[in-house]
Amino acid sequence: MYFLVVATATAAMAMSTALAVDPRDFEADLNLPGFHFVPYPFDWQNDPNGPLYDPVHDKYHLFYQYQTPRLWGHAVSDDLVSWVQMPVAITTDQWYDQGGVFSGSGTVLDDEEQSVILTISSSDNTEIFVATPKDRSDPFLTEWELPDSNPIYTTSARDPTEIMKTSDGRYRIADGTADGTAIWECMGCETAEDIISGGKWEEIGMYQTKPDGQGYWECPDTFPLLGENAIDGTWVSKFSMSGDRYYLGTYNETSGEFSPYDLEDRTYDSNSKFYASKTFLDTRDEPRRVLWGWLVCGNPGESEWTGLQSAPRVVEAAADGKSIVMAPIPELKTLRSDDDKAYYENLSGNGDDVKELDFSGRMFDVEATIGGDGASQSCGFRVLWDGADEFTDVSIPEGTKSVRMLVDSSVIELFADGVATTTFGLRTKAESVKFGLLGDCVFEGIDAWAMSPYEYDASNVL
Repeated sequence: MYFLVVATATAAMAMSTALAVDPRDFEADLNLPGFHFVPYPFDWQNDPNGPLYDPVHDKYHLFYQYQTPRLWGHAVSDDLVSWVQMPVAITTDQWYDQGGVFSGSGTVLDDEEQSVILTISSSDNTEIFVATPKDRSDPFLTEWELPDSNPIYTTSARDPTEIMKTSDGRYRIADGTADGTAIWECMGCETAEDIISGGKWEEIGMYQTKPDGQGYWECPDTFPLLGENAIDGTWVSKFSMSGDRYYLGTYNETSGEFSPYDLEDRTYDSNSKFYASKTFLDTRDEPRRVLWGWLVCGNPGESEWTGLQSAPRVVEAAADGKSIVMAPIPELKTLRSDDDKAYYENLSGNGDDVKELDFSGRMFDVEATIGGDGASQSCGFRVLWDGADEFTDVSIPEGTKSVRMLVDSSVIELFADGVATTTFGLRTKAESVKFGLLGDCVFEGIDAWAMSPYEYDASNVL
């Protein structure tokens, strides 16, 4: 276990210095990730909900689907790396949420108070409701309340987005439906109080109608694309259906309609088990879009937890401006060990045989550059569970020049020139992990660092 002294806050007391307790036991659970978020008490976890940056208190918040029936779990961070576990934020205590508190989003408004509003859907795809902090002055936003005006509207939809504000001051929400992504507007709303009042929201049409033959569009996400290569006026239309998929295009504020550049959608991650992702606008420094995704990894062996969150990723425009690239947030590099690292240069694979490298660890981070024309058709890494005679092969897409691989016990995330692939490793009893090279490509340089688990304070729920 890990112990440290930090400042914590609860609903019952003001800020105080307390002994923070990290209940994770990496020796007892060899599949437990160290830098992918898993909530405590260990239980079911799925969709990330309402991630946001609170500029009033300079803190990050992550909400997520938790337990059965679904509740909204809650964690707080100063840096998106280390986390304070908070009590459950939203429970099933109203007539409209008895089947569970399903997915939604979080918004920090641009009013004087910088009001925070969570938008949430009911389990039967009928009601959209909101939650607000009970005490806006609490840096941890520990307690939440559901206004008497809930639900703010009824519909045949689910998974509301963050509240969008048009250039002329109108407030809108998009929802997932059987027909695509629908869009609603708060008529005559000017304040946070207007937004959370019932009876003012009206459906104004479809943000994007799905192609014929597709299933239900869940967990929509709509936002302007950022990055130095972004084409001015480009928006994202993301939905979840057999994985997380997206279009890029333009958004007409007058009609509320999105027009895609291309007829074919693209994937956020080549693994369909990366699902129900949600972004937020991080305005702490240079504005950026940060994405979380649910890794549908099941219950690993005898572990008490099920499901985890991806490493947070920065989402931005690719070089052509018409697709998306992703990378782990730079802050994750603070978990790298300066004392346990390795560097290799000018290494070639052994064709069909693995070239095993003399680096191992429970959790590690790898950056590599590939020479020539990039990765060959058979290029990749083999991740080996030391002493267990088990391995997982991770392919590198042909033509790739730059690779980042995160190995965290039972989960592997690969970023090949910004294209993401998540792989779930074998459930294992091995205490350390190694990796080797596959195929014929030439690695000009490989850097590998052991990673430390993030600092985690669960004292609020113990």
